[in-house]
Amino acid sequence: MKVAALIRTAVLASLLALPAWAAPPRHFDAHRPPAPQPAAAAVGVDAAGVRCFTLTGPHGQRYRIQVARLGPLPEGGYPVLYLLDGNAAMATLTAAREAPPLAGSVLLVAVGYDTDAYFDTDARSLDYTPPLPDGRPAFDPRVPGRRGGGADAFLDFLAGRLMPRIRADWPVAPSAPGIWGHSYGGLLVLHALFERPGLFGFHAAASPSLWWHAPLMQRAAADFAARGGHGQIRLLLMRGGAERRRGGGPGAKRDAVTLEAMARTLSVVPGLEVALRRLDGLRHGAMFSASLGPAIRAFARMHAKAGA
Repeated sequence: MKVAALIRTAVLASLLALPAWAAPPRHFDAHRPPAPQPAAAAVGVDAAGVRCFTLTGPHGQRYRIQVARLGPLPEGGYPVLYLLDGNAAMATLTAAREAPPLAGSVLLVAVGYDTDAYFDTDARSLDYTPPLPDGRPAFDPRVPGRRGGGADAFLDFLAGRLMPRIRADWPVAPSAPGIWGHSYGGLLVLHALFERPGLFGFHAAASPSLWWHAPLMQRAAADFAARGGHGQIRLLLMRGGAERRRGGGPGAKRDAVTLEAMARTLSVVPGLEVALRRLDGLRHGAMFSASLGPAIRAFARMHAKAGA
């Protein structure tokens, strides 16, 4: 047998020996546009009104920041909602047609990467995943060699560089901003809640990857609940009703159950308003687009009621 054939055989054997969740993700194309939003809760953005600029991050990443205003300028300024995986998020919003009107005004800040792809899988794995508590290097359990554990540096970038830029360039409300993320992005949203509860006043975590070095996030939630005294914060958890049948992550069935258990753990925290929403019939990937509209609308309603 030739050397090349031997190498191919060895690689195939190693992949087959791994549990299903540890193998590299299949059928994912970072250049494929996300699915359209479900029409009933969709939010639309006029592409002509989107402003774009770039910033350099803590690990040399180039971030593409896209900013869009929805609704008239409120008297106290726009409440700000940060969207992770910003390239895909803004593309999804600008593709929406005849979306229902939004009850309130929002400044959307989509934080993506300076690439033509909708997703940067290596960069988001580093930025959106929490460090390990014992200080060991954190690697993606599904993709050997892919770095993780950079969530704190990414939050430093948001708080120290991006947020001051947004406050300087746009008329924004003094209230704490909100943040939305899906999958690894949902993991980052939860990490921000647990470790920096004053940074955001609204957290929307869609299908968070709770299997990341489990039970890391379950323990973080319990520690957060035990500490208490975090002020008034809102958490919106979302998952697809069909995610438990998906075989992508380690223990996809366990993911759905754990999200419900996490909601129960956090529901006793004083000042924390927790809502868990299931979108029937949707799998993990479809939740990216499907969760955007509900998150934006919930954030807008929250601020519209506060200003009434």
